[in-house]
Order: sequence, then C-alpha cells, then structure tokens
Amino acid sequence: MLPYAPLLSLLKVITMPTKTHKLLLLCTGNTCRSQMAHAISQQWAETNGLHFEIESRGIRAKPGNPTTAEALMVLQQAHIHWQGTSQLLLVADLQWADFVWGMTQEHLDFATQLGIELNQDNLPHFQLLAGESEIVDPLNLGLAVYEQVLGRLQRVLPNRLAAIQMPLGA
Repeated sequence: MLPYAPLLSLLKVITMPTKTHKLLLLCTGNTCRSQMAHAISQQWAETNGLHFEIESRGIRAKPGNPTTAEALMVLQQAHIHWQGTSQLLLVADLQWADFVWGMTQEHLDFATQLGIELNQDNLPHFQLLAGESEIVDPLNLGLAVYEQVLGRLQRVLPNRLAAIQMPLGA
C-alpha cells in the first residue's frame, strides 16, 4: 500500500459529490413543532456543511399564520434565528420530498392518504420524526412545554439528519 493511500481515500470522500436530500416536516398547524424542527434542521445542516432542502407544512394549517411567539422565544434562547409562516400540506409537497417526517401518526396517515394517487415508485419515505414515539403539540400548554419540545427536537434531529446524509454512490 502506498504511504499516501489513506490521504487519497480521505480526499475522495471530501470531494465526492453528495445528493441534496429534500426533507418535509409535518405537524398540524405548522406554527410550532414543524417550524421549530425546520429551524433546527436548517441550522444544523448549515453548521455541518451538509446538503438538505428543508420545508415544513401543516395538515390543517391556515396559510400565512405566524410562528407562535413561544416557539420563536425558545428558538431565540437556543440561538436559532427563525422567521416563517404556516403553509398547508399539498400533493406537490409530497412529490417534491425524499423524506417526510411527521410529529404524530395522524400527520403521516394524512400525508399518505393525500399522496395515494402518486406514483408509488416515487413516494417519499414516511416516518415519525422521533422514531416510534410522537412529539406532543405544545400549543396553549405554556413555555415549559415548548422548551421540552425544543430539547427533544435538538436531541433527535441531528442523528436523523446525519443518518440520511450519504455521498452519492456510497
């Protein structure tokens, strides 16, 4: 083995093009959980130089509603800048996404039903964001619950994002 072979292997990994994954985060109104997850995911991907396109939607969102004040407050406390408004989940969002992560099974069930007419070979991967458990809706439950949701999202998202970020051809 040549003495510089490990360096060449490392260089190959560093310069290998990566696929830009398209991640769609779902909740109910798209004013709390999915926007918090969107902000955390976006910051994490940028900080780590990874390639993601990230969107968030709500299954019953009223388009244009602002992110809740509590969500903005806990994000700001975590040094995460965010500015967003709610958007309703559409079939086009499912056509766009590679991965759809819902906060609850209801969100995933709604999305899969909405996408029933799509080409089954090109459907995104539908999963609960937190594995086998759901993430509670903090709306109207006070700042402490928002802080708990933020903490949970900060623990779960980096692992989930890192797991789907793979070099092309790997």
